[in-house]
Amino acid sequence: MNFIIYQVSDQFGIILSFLMMLVMMALIYFLARSFFREQTRLRNEHALSIEGVLSKTEIHSIITSHISKAGKDGSFSLVHIDLDKFTEFINAFGQDEAEKILERLVKNIEIVLPKGVKLSRLQNDEFLVFLTMDYDRTEALELAGKVKHAITRPIRLYGDTEVNLTASIAIAFYPVHGETLKDLLNSLQIATYITKKNGGDAVRIYSDEMSEQGGEHVEYYYQIKHAIQHKEFTLYYHPIINVEDNDLFGVEALIRWNHPEHGILPPYKFLPIMEQSGDIKWIGMWGLETIIKTYQELKQEFPKKEIIFTMNLSPKQLMYEDLVNDFQKLLKKYRMNAESIVLEIIEYAVFDKPDVMSKNLTALKKLGFQLAIDGFGLDYQTLSQVDNLEIDIIKLDNEFLKDQEAYMKSKFANLLIDFAERNHYKVICEAIENEEMLEAAKLYKIKYMQGYYYTKPISAETLKGYIGTESWKHI
Repeated sequence: MNFIIYQVSDQFGIILSFLMMLVMMALIYFLARSFFREQTRLRNEHALSIEGVLSKTEIHSIITSHISKAGKDGSFSLVHIDLDKFTEFINAFGQDEAEKILERLVKNIEIVLPKGVKLSRLQNDEFLVFLTMDYDRTEALELAGKVKHAITRPIRLYGDTEVNLTASIAIAFYPVHGETLKDLLNSLQIATYITKKNGGDAVRIYSDEMSEQGGEHVEYYYQIKHAIQHKEFTLYYHPIINVEDNDLFGVEALIRWNHPEHGILPPYKFLPIMEQSGDIKWIGMWGLETIIKTYQELKQEFPKKEIIFTMNLSPKQLMYEDLVNDFQKLLKKYRMNAESIVLEIIEYAVFDKPDVMSKNLTALKKLGFQLAIDGFGLDYQTLSQVDNLEIDIIKLDNEFLKDQEAYMKSKFANLLIDFAERNHYKVICEAIENEEMLEAAKLYKIKYMQGYYYTKPISAETLKGYIGTESWKHI
């Protein structure tokens, strides 16, 4: 009996020791995680430091302390400065030169700030002004106007190169717009987002109505800014197969956001917000540059393969006047032949500025890019406009292959395919999900297929293996 008790006691002791060890390991893990997070934060703040400008931690501490001492009877103002499209300057001049721009910008801002007003840098292109004095609405607006004017002063870099900046500026008052620092910053972020959404380059005071307008997208907007700075976006590639010779024709580049909390996010989760904020322009430049690098890596590994890359352009992107010049600079930088890249014009039929669009598309075509459009966004009237665009590819989705959609959509598919054949356009059928769809599409004499039947979109690294093993031939 005693033996059994000792045995149970020993087992309990082992289990208890094991649990203690697990607890200790978990504690060590969380302590180490906290330590490395703090080290990362300090490194990031050091990288953002500008002489005479407070860090994010310093300004937060000062404001929190001020709220604690003043209580709800006190009052002060915060002015949030979010530079418009600053990622474009980073792309154009590099991070080091962009930092020099910010240093000169800070000097321009400091000239107009009254004595005692504190300036801090929150993120790469965000600043916060803390007005400790009792500024009323008019005075705060007047000062924000002076700051806005200071930001727009041209900054000379070298030679005759000048940089012109603008900013979206928001104002919030304590305690009206928040009784804690967190609430005040949230109000500022909402007001800034609304300003960005309406074109930027303006000053706005927060109001409760803005929460209803900005609401759900505000958090994502600031996460997107963080994602750009920390390189969280990536491209996946969806192969396009030539079914006549059973070879790889090309790939479509599809953007994804590798979100630290939510995992891989599809475009509809973030592209509409980026269109409103202007960051969609950055996506175009980053996307093209990433595609060029991937193309050149594949060309080195598979020199005999001629692979076409397609990338999407939205109506908003095609409205930018400097789009063509920006794309041309990237082509020159990497000595890239544009003929290997197809620009897919999405939502072509709903463009509200066809003249501006046509001008940009004509210029892109002259650079050597191929052009593609979505077929089922078209109608009979739009086909006549397409005829003047010098496009190369029409893309069709799989709707006309489904029984319930068969008659009208298959009739229009025949019209489009005949139109493409007469004009020597290629036709790519997207969303081929199974062998039945593949065989049905072949009946329309479509030569190029894309879809999950072959593979889901894959990373650049996986794409190398896909090409090396010719995986599409082994289905």
